Amino acid sequence: MMLAAAACAEGKGAPPPELELAWQCDRWHVLPHDGGLVDQPAGLLRRMSTLSSVYQTMRSWHERKAGSEAQWKDEHPRGWELMRHIEQLRRAHG
Repeated sequence: MMLAAAACAEGKGAPPPELELAWQCDRWHVLPHDGGLVDQPAGLLRRMSTLSSVYQTMRSWHERKAGSEAQWKDEHPRGWELMRHIEQLRRAHG
């Protein structure tokens, strides 16, 4: 799912379902299922959050100004770690 979210951010594929769900929840300011925070299916909110972070990080990286890679890395250390992780996943999954 993380690779699908990264590809989507790069315009190379559709968003995975849980990323679309995260966008809908953000847009409407609601949880995906009835009830409160602890009533949500186990792991769903974490997956939605992770995919949203992957998407936003990849978009930010690809929208940076040309030649500003070092500055972006300095300003987004967690984002840079996430980018490295995505690249490792891509290499592992060919």
